[in-house]
Formats: sequence, C-alpha cells, structure tokens
Amino acid sequence: MSIATPALTNFTAGEISPRLAGRVDLSRYFNGCRTLENFHIHPHGGATRRSGLRFVVQALGQVRPGLLVPFESNAEEAYVLEFGEDDSGQGRMRVFSGNGPVLVQGVPLTLDMPYRADQLERLRHAQSGEVLVLAHPDHPVRTLTRKAHDHWELEEMDFIGRPAAWTDGNNPSVVAFFEQRLVLAATPAQPGTLWFSRTGEMTDFRLRTREAPLDGWRDREIVDANGDGLRDGRPGDTFTLLDGDGFEKLDGLKGQHPDGTTRYYRYKGAANLTASGADRTVTFKAAPTGSQVEPVRDAAGELDAEFWDCLEPGDRTEAPAGAEPLDDDAIEVTLSGRQANAIEFLVARGRLWVGTAGGEWTLGSSLGDPVTPASIKASQEGSCGASPTRPEAVGFATLYIQRARRKIREMAYRYESDAYVSRDLTILSEHITRPGLTQMAYVQEPDSILYCVRADGVLLALTYEPDQEVAAWSRLPTDGVVECIAAVHNPAEKRDQLWAVIRRTVGGQSRRHVEFLEAEFNGVMEDAFFVDSGATYDGEPTQTLTGLCHLAGRTVDILADGAVQTARTVDAQGVVRLDRPAARAHVGLPYVSRLQPMRLEAGSSRGTAQTKRKRITKVAVRFHDTLGGRVGPSPDRLEPVYFRSPAVPMGRASTPFCGDKAVNFPGGWTREGLLTIVQDQPLPMSVLLVVPTTVVNE
Repeated sequence: MSIATPALTNFTAGEISPRLAGRVDLSRYFNGCRTLENFHIHPHGGATRRSGLRFVVQALGQVRPGLLVPFESNAEEAYVLEFGEDDSGQGRMRVFSGNGPVLVQGVPLTLDMPYRADQLERLRHAQSGEVLVLAHPDHPVRTLTRKAHDHWELEEMDFIGRPAAWTDGNNPSVVAFFEQRLVLAATPAQPGTLWFSRTGEMTDFRLRTREAPLDGWRDREIVDANGDGLRDGRPGDTFTLLDGDGFEKLDGLKGQHPDGTTRYYRYKGAANLTASGADRTVTFKAAPTGSQVEPVRDAAGELDAEFWDCLEPGDRTEAPAGAEPLDDDAIEVTLSGRQANAIEFLVARGRLWVGTAGGEWTLGSSLGDPVTPASIKASQEGSCGASPTRPEAVGFATLYIQRARRKIREMAYRYESDAYVSRDLTILSEHITRPGLTQMAYVQEPDSILYCVRADGVLLALTYEPDQEVAAWSRLPTDGVVECIAAVHNPAEKRDQLWAVIRRTVGGQSRRHVEFLEAEFNGVMEDAFFVDSGATYDGEPTQTLTGLCHLAGRTVDILADGAVQTARTVDAQGVVRLDRPAARAHVGLPYVSRLQPMRLEAGSSRGTAQTKRKRITKVAVRFHDTLGGRVGPSPDRLEPVYFRSPAVPMGRASTPFCGDKAVNFPGGWTREGLLTIVQDQPLPMSVLLVVPTTVVNE
C-alpha cells in the first residue's frame, strides 16, 4: 500500500464530460469535476457558491413565455425591458431599472406592443443611443425611444428609399449598426441579403443619390412675379426656359423658402414643357394649362408635397439614371455561398461578422477603409453554421450557438492562420448542453461569465477568460424552469446583473416570476443571500414575515440576522413565522451546491492509481468566506464541517471562516476514489483547495 495526498488546486476546467473519465493524461483532467452544481468558477481557480435569485414581480404573461432585453442608456442609467403578453393576448412591455420596475404615479410603466408572445423568439434588436431598433419578419421595423426615465415611445420607422423587397410579411429579421450605418438583413423571401443605410442616416436606404443642387438646378431660378417679394413659387411666380431647354419630372429649380433662405425644388408632376425657337416663360398656377405648372407653395406658403420636393443645399436626392453611387450611399449585398442559408446574426467588429445557418462570413472594405458601395467585400470564413440565437461579443471574440444548438463557438481572428476561426468551447463538456441551448447572456463584472439557458430550463454558466485559458462550465439548477435571461450593468452596485424569467410551481399552479441573481457574498453574514425566488425583510425585529404570496404553500429556507433558522412553510396569505424575532431576514426556496472532483489520480509505486482499490481516510479543504457544508464520498454519505466555536453564543451568527478544515472521511475501499463537497444551507461557501489523504492498494 502507498499513501498519497494529491492537491486539487483549481477547478478551471469546470464540469467535464463523462467521456473524459479515462483521460488522466490530460492536464485539464486534474482541474475538472464530475459534478459542479450551483457553483461559479473564478478565473483564479476557486469555486464559489452562486448567490440566490431575488424575486422582483410576477411576469407580464402567465400563459406564455416572455422576453428580456437589456437597454443601457449611459454609464449611470440602465434598464431591462420585459416583453410579454397579457391574459387578453395583447402584447405588452414593462421597464425595470435598478432592482425593480419603473413607476409612473406609483404604477409600473407598461406600453402596448404589437408583438405576441409566440413572436418574441424571432424579435431582434440593436441599440444606438436612446433608440432601440426592433426587427421581426412579420412586422415593419420599429424604433423604441427612451424620451425620459418614465417616458418611452414606439414608432414605425419611416424610410427614405425603402427597398421594394420589404413588404407585409416580408420584413427584415436581423438588425445591427456598423460604421454609422443601420444594417437590416434576411427577409423571408431574401434570407441572404443585407441592406446598409446611408452613412449617418439610418432611415435612408437610397442606393444612388446626389447632393442638392444637381447640375443645371442653378440655371433655372424662380422669379418673383406676384409682387410678394419672395421667389418661393407661389401662384403667379414664374421661371424661364431658355431656347432648346426642357422641363419635366425630376427637374429642379432654385428658389427661396418663405423665410428668405435658399431652397431647391424638385418637380414630381406630369408636366412636360420645352422651349423651341425662343425662350419660354412658365407660370405657377393651380390647374395649369399651356405654359403653366403647379405652384410650389400655395398662397399661404405651404409646400405642395404632391408635386414638389423641397431641398436645402446639401440635402440628398435621387441620382439620375445610370449615375454611380456616392461613397456614403446605401448598399445592398447578397451573400453568394454554396448554400442559400438565411442570415441568423450580425455582430459589428472591425468587420461586420455575419452568421448564417451554413457558415460564418465577414463583410468589410477590401482595403480596410470604411465600407463603400464600390469597396465592400464579403468573405466566407467558416462552415460551422449558426442558430438564430442572439450572439454575445466578448473581448476580441464573438460567442454564438451552433446550428444544432449543442455547441458554443468562439469566432475570433487567429494571427497564426490569418483567418477567422470558430473554436468549440464545449469540447470538454459536450454533455452539459444536452438537450440544446436556447439563449445566452454575458456578464463581464465581477467575473467574465457567459450564462446559457438550456431547452429543459436549466441555467448554465461558462466562466470564460481566454487569456488565462479558463473555460469552465457549471450547472445552476433551481426549483423551476428558466425561460429567458438578460444581462445589464447595475451602476449603483458597480456590477453586471443577470435577470431571468423563471416558471415555478406555487400553490399547485405554474407561475412565472421576474428575478435577478444577487451580488456575490460580501463577507457580512447578515447580507448573505442564498435562497431562490427570495425576499428580504429589513426593519424592526419581528417574528412574522408577510408579503410572500409568490411562495405560498412552499417550504422555504430562512437566514435571520445571519443565522440559519428552521425551514418553514409559507401559508396561503404569504405569511411565515420565524423561530425568534429578527431585524434582517432572507426567505426563499432552498437549493443545493455540489462539487465532486474527478476520480483521484494519486499515483502508486506501481504506476497509476486508476482501477486500483483505494480508500480516502481524510479530506482537508481550504475555504474562503464559508460557513456550513458537508464532505463525503457521495451526496447521501456526508460528514458535516464544523465552524462554530464555543466562544460564539447560541443563536448568534458566526463570522465566515477563511482557512483549512479537515474531515475524517466516512468512505471505505473503492476503485473510484470519489469525494463530494455539498452546501445545502442558506450559507456561503468558497472552495480554494482540496487535499485528500488516500491509501492505494498496490
């Protein structure tokens, strides 16, 4: 027999696939876990129990799932927009700021929306300043504008040069901003086409324009012939056609605005006048005949928009037939690939990254300059294929869900290959995404974590720090089904906040809640929040807590003044009674955190310890800010870790512990050599190091 004390120093490989149970030759095997539930992995290596989910309100729609959209106005103001459907089937939107809904005269701010709940999965958005552009194939493109903290407006976009392909039921379904252009793409009839607006004008999609005045527009000026002192084309004013000249639709005149400033007027009517053999004077007159044309303005000075466009110097107008587009004109591009696959996402980076069901593309200038109609170039970079799920831009990479929804791909430029490569981030944890992913949200602060929603409603977390070679998956199950998520910065707390809509069972009925993930434990036991769908009482000491109707009939965990109290059942009126009075109490659904490393590879005098009978006699764990927890060979055979000392009076909260604790291990001889660390109380836990004492039978 040999005795070994292998040190498990970090968990930066996360929960890895059962298919790797025999790959002790991999360095990441020793940093991985068989089970990692309700733990976050830090880039530093340790594993910290996730905080609880705090209840905010009931979701807008209780019949069908909704959608959460982040909206960051500036460094100090950020919002979460909840789209849903009320009981009558009317689409609705609600606005959240800070940790609760935005109120108008004490009532949550809500707006009517044209999007039904069954259409929200295909709703795409892109933000520019205070404007959120919304695209859906069954709806015209709209803007949602924040006018003030409690004033939001939804409007249909009015485009100049609207592409003829955009018709009812055939609208763009993908949207992004790129180089000061609005990019719309993928109508049902043209799934591989992109439309770029004119630079700096997101409503102008004209492909060929010129700035007013065009050639010849200065040569024909309006003459004040009615005595009002203005050359603005009111009835009685005139202009002259020189011998051999003509005037017809799309020709222009130089004139004045009623305020006296210069204007150019472009004709849209049906008159066709020529001067043959002599100059010809044309008069502005209603119901024109002969040498007459419709007035530019009526007697009151109002523009007759049916027959004339009014342009200021520098305004854009349609270019003559055959003219070349200007560099900042709108652009229309159709991807020409081996497969005619629909565009699924757009991400603006140094180039515009385009994900389709058949592969990945980039669009940009062939010379690296700003995109122009003459220089734009589309290049196919890969053939992995993307799902319609909105991607997340992280550092220099874009993370997206592959077409089959089982893999997260990292699309990034690789200098060594001079190409854009889509690396598989689930290669070591292929099991964790089964039965497929439906949504993602990225949190940057305090740690870089990508959250994913699985099709069965389980929340996943990927700690992603490529510079440190950290890509660690963990599962974050809760007593319910997570349906959608969104991440937004919380300026008050200086962190990114994950919001979720979760379907839970309350009083025997299915209810949808809006909740958010609380901040990491700050070291103060009274603030420790480790319950789901939880709520906090903070006030004068009391033994009766009310306002818990969202937990009626459920058994809840309670942390009161930093000490664990007996689990209680919330009554039908949302009331729960404590063991003893408390001034600060957190109440909510319990959840369990489990960490089980891979089979121990301690080695022996005769080679590997794998397949040999072994026994763990003791486990030492280095904790940080921890109270409670148990250690053992399996979830049903665990020994408690004791933190309370005789110096702490009963009923008073202990302070969190930092240091080493050793537990005599209750397991016997096995070939697996497994150990499990569990936290099932509403208390914090961080595991930094695990050192088992192992006896290996040679």
